[in-house]
Amino acid sequence: MKRLPTAQFAEFIEFFPPLELPLSLLPDMSQIPSDPLPLPGVLQDAYILPFESDEVDEFTEYVPYGRIAGTKDYYAMIYWKAGVLRYEFILATYTAEGEPLSHAIVGGLRYEEEGILHSVAVINEDMSIVIAEGMAQTDEAGMDPEQTQTYQMEILPTGVITYETNEEDNEE
Repeated sequence: MKRLPTAQFAEFIEFFPPLELPLSLLPDMSQIPSDPLPLPGVLQDAYILPFESDEVDEFTEYVPYGRIAGTKDYYAMIYWKAGVLRYEFILATYTAEGEPLSHAIVGGLRYEEEGILHSVAVINEDMSIVIAEGMAQTDEAGMDPEQTQTYQMEILPTGVITYETNEEDNEE
């Protein structure tokens, strides 16, 4: 009988180099490692796909980016997700034992009918996250600052990611 490979969380962690904060995530390819170590399928299945359940297809690729250094009771990993007409940085948190806790898209590019949605993020030392996103028209007219929104996220001491919009962006 052939033995199936098992996924070990300690092995998964090793694919994500430590990242010091503050950290900026920009929607450009220059931040992606040019020669990343491929994540074995068994690790991808065990630790990334639980967050990606309904969006998995044969065109989607996952690339380990890094893990936030200095967390005590959880691990915070960032991976890059490349799919058809979208590139995203995903922040995923796990318990110390490797159980999935929370995840959020924190940056990237996504092509939509109205144009190209650009998202940038800054992850601060206090685990607060500021995300700015705006739509660029496909005719290269640039982004309209009036259409830019900012969001706040935070990684709580438990590893759960919280989310809120800035009230100023909602005022008219």
